[in-house]
Amino acid sequence: MNKSQVTSHESGVWCLVTVFSLSTVFFGCASTKPPEISKIQIEAIDFNQRGVLAVEAGKYNKALVEFQIALQLNTSVDNQKGIAVNLLNLGRLYLLMERFDDARTTFNRVINIGVGLNDQFILSEGYASLGRYYYLTGGNNKDAIDNMERAAAIDRKQGYRTIGNRLNIIGMAYKAGNKPEEAEKVFNDALKLNKSYDMEADISDSLRGLGDIWVEKGDYKKAGELYENALAIDKKLGLSAKISIDLSNLGKLSLRENNTKKALDFFLRAYAVDSSRGNDRRTLKLLDKIIDIYTALGDKNSAEAYSLEKERLIKHVPEDFNRGKERTKEP
Repeated sequence: MNKSQVTSHESGVWCLVTVFSLSTVFFGCASTKPPEISKIQIEAIDFNQRGVLAVEAGKYNKALVEFQIALQLNTSVDNQKGIAVNLLNLGRLYLLMERFDDARTTFNRVINIGVGLNDQFILSEGYASLGRYYYLTGGNNKDAIDNMERAAAIDRKQGYRTIGNRLNIIGMAYKAGNKPEEAEKVFNDALKLNKSYDMEADISDSLRGLGDIWVEKGDYKKAGELYENALAIDKKLGLSAKISIDLSNLGKLSLRENNTKKALDFFLRAYAVDSSRGNDRRTLKLLDKIIDIYTALGDKNSAEAYSLEKERLIKHVPEDFNRGKERTKEP
């Protein structure tokens, strides 16, 4: 990964992965009247929703089991659309767990199902998810952009409101490919579309992407305003994972401004958010930053206290996290 890719990787994982919740499992985004479904399909919905909640809590192994059970149930009644949605959830979970090969294989299965069903919603989500895979694994931004553009083309034709979401990832891929001018244009286009559709979560992502661009331009005041606006939206929506990212971005920005104490406050707030929601993986990443700052400030007692907390958490983090850390660079 190049420098831009490294600094955006963690944010990319959390911002890009959207796990389907109960309302979209079988009906899609354009359906107005849900079809009749069997008891087994209803049971699959329940397991899927449990998986969604587990992802939100950072309990990835639990989510994996729930999504696999949902997939098994839908497979037992040949519910192809349900299977596709369960696979999307599994693939996006694999991205969070940094099981990238499994994610790619899963997304290709989704696309094949979408082609067989001629389901434009599934195809759009499949191409978009594959684009996320290429972006997050680095080194192939062209494939990331190509797949996202396929998804965006479907969204334009079908009138799906997710088009701004696709453009956000295209902007991130341009940024990772050291094309800031192209990235800025795409982020601005995405912001305009997201505002027109009132897609607040995607508006936040557009603002965050533009904030990154202004950081690279050296306009830290403008970047800070964009990050703060993203944070305000994410707080309104109660999106804990993104709130933590926003706070971390503001912490990194404060470090660039040589305001170490302010940076520490942002990182401690992000740490409190992730610690309270039980996300040990991200908590560990934040602890590294906090320990480094306390060490730099000469506060040995605080550095030691947080080091002990880090050692305690490491014992509880599943092995898949440690394997993932070996495969990708951290921001």
